[in-house]
Amino acid sequence: MRGPEDAREVEAINLYDYGCVRIFPPTFVGGVVELYRGLADGDEGRVVHAYESWGFVNLSRATVDALNIWARFIYGPLTDDRVRSIADGVKPGEYGRREIATVMQALKAQGGALKVPREFVFMDRAAIGLGGAFLRLGAELNFHRLFEETIAGFDAAAMAARQAEALQRFALV
Repeated sequence: MRGPEDAREVEAINLYDYGCVRIFPPTFVGGVVELYRGLADGDEGRVVHAYESWGFVNLSRATVDALNIWARFIYGPLTDDRVRSIADGVKPGEYGRREIATVMQALKAQGGALKVPREFVFMDRAAIGLGGAFLRLGAELNFHRLFEETIAGFDAAAMAARQAEALQRFALV
């Protein structure tokens, strides 16, 4: 017999981008959480550690500052504890253009020789694609609370064990 706590219906939308299929290493996923926490807490050490766990190397202060422009843009809806749209009043066609132009200009000023880890490219593509879907759907949600619920109790070692088991089970290793 189901109790009242089981009565909650769960709705989900699954989006597939077959040009962007990737198995993210647990350390990379941990970096996603670490960057979120570092940005939310204003902890630059945590932010740098997150970038390094993603595979960025030899990060200068200026490079971190440039990466943080994009990170604050991407993580903005997640660190803002209120119901809002992804773009929060910015026209969808303009959403992100200023930020990416500023990041590119800052990196170019440093010589533009930043090696971007492959996982970062895939994660960024997924974030932008999901954000675009939310924009098209006109979604207004508390993304902060949703993300907090999603990462509650995150444990990279436990994820690694589940991932290894799944990869072995489906002969993907």
